[in-house]
Amino acid sequence: MKTLPLAEVRNRLSVLVDEVARTHEAVTITRNGVPAAVVVSIEDYESIMETLALLNDPEDRDRLAEAEESVATGDVTTGEEMAELMRERVRRERGAGAA
Repeated sequence: MKTLPLAEVRNRLSVLVDEVARTHEAVTITRNGVPAAVVVSIEDYESIMETLALLNDPEDRDRLAEAEESVATGDVTTGEEMAELMRERVRRERGAGAA
């Protein structure tokens, strides 16, 4: 993460905003050498807010913990397994449509 003093940010704000939007690299703004604010792209901000909303919901936190446990124990469906399940579903649906 890049760190810039407020005075420099004032002089380059438009360029800085374009750079952050393009690179998704956050910029910490300091005032008198102390971090005071952070500039992030709108996409990154929205992603952060969505993550916070999910983590603040007890049901979502529980589902996340269950998913992490499933991954840790290997109780997951691989991409190859999922592709086969989808092929089977398509075959069943086509068969049902022909009847």
